[in-house]
Amino acid sequence: MHQGSRLLIVDDTPQNLQVLGGILREQGYKLSVAQSGAQALEVARRVLPDLVLLDVMMPEMDGFEVCRQLKADPATAEIPVIFLTAKTEAEDVVLGFELGAVDYVGKPFNPPELLKRVQTHLELALLRRDLERQVEEKTSQLLQAQRLESMGQLAAGIAHEVNSPMQFIGNNADFLSQALEELAALRRQYHQVYQQARAGQPVAPGLLEELAAALEAADVDYLVTETTKALGKVQEGVKRVVEIVEGMRELAHPGGREKVVVDLNHLVQSATAVCRNEWKYVADLGLDLDSSLPPVPCFPGEISQCVVNLVVNAAHTIADVVKGTEGKGKISLSSRVAGTWAELRVADTGAGIPPEVQPRIFEFLFTTKEFGKGTGQGLSLVQRVVRDHHGGEVSFETEMGKGTTFVLRLPLGPG
Repeated sequence: MHQGSRLLIVDDTPQNLQVLGGILREQGYKLSVAQSGAQALEVARRVLPDLVLLDVMMPEMDGFEVCRQLKADPATAEIPVIFLTAKTEAEDVVLGFELGAVDYVGKPFNPPELLKRVQTHLELALLRRDLERQVEEKTSQLLQAQRLESMGQLAAGIAHEVNSPMQFIGNNADFLSQALEELAALRRQYHQVYQQARAGQPVAPGLLEELAAALEAADVDYLVTETTKALGKVQEGVKRVVEIVEGMRELAHPGGREKVVVDLNHLVQSATAVCRNEWKYVADLGLDLDSSLPPVPCFPGEISQCVVNLVVNAAHTIADVVKGTEGKGKISLSSRVAGTWAELRVADTGAGIPPEVQPRIFEFLFTTKEFGKGTGQGLSLVQRVVRDHHGGEVSFETEMGKGTTFVLRLPLGPG
């Protein structure tokens, strides 16, 4: 028994409300009542009952229209509706179920039967909510597992991507160290000349000759020019490493339960840096990111994973096209404001998606890749993250032999 559950009774006849209310109150239910369709909608949206008992034949707005509007409103769409009415023709019963009702009870009703139906549908609603919660928890765990799996799959490439700029930094640091040693030696010789001149002593000819030879050997102008370049290259290498580390952190971080406002363009740059080793050998990557794009409320780790999934998928399909050639494909990422949405497009010059495959590409565990190369989770998780976790949209445009563009839209306002 779900004592304490709130029920909304809707009937335009006060006597019916009194009788039904008395039966339900005896079972410990909390009640709200409405005597018209308009009042029923107002009360339902205000109190969000656990279940609605709804008469059909009412003036101005009948029960069918009330049910239709309840199911059209996201705030009340999941509330179970039981029609309780004398209008029991077969076509009316069918219409009630088509509108989303969970049950249809005729008048006059049998009180024990009605109570059992109410209890059953309250239990089913509770089970549904619990199942949805479990699915949400498992999805979050799956997302985190995939992020960690992605980090594992990308580990060798990330190590290479970090090693390259670090080697770059090391080589330039060696040059800077050598240049500084040469400049330090020159400074010592200049100091000797300066000390003798300052003391009023004639500078030894041999010392001047040594200084001239050292100047010629060191090529100070060259050292100044090249050390400036080397410092710039060191800074570039450090920036590259920082980008990779930031991308790894955003990809691996599980995030919290609340969305945070982020720079979507920066997130895209970090994500593409993390998976660079996946695409750099088969494609050139271009970014056309709208600098006027406002901050976007989202779960950064999840959106970062979506970008990685889409870029890696694009690299794989391009790899199949350019295999055996010296050519490269193109991956293009662009962002823009599209009305109330932040839109991100990921385009590739791969083979395109065959028509027979297109209806299934977002199915969980569906993949067209060879065994060991794809798990069939990537695109399904992209859809779940964008659509279910962010209230956004995912679509694609494809042309055989030309390529595919995936379009992600995220709400700019609170979702």
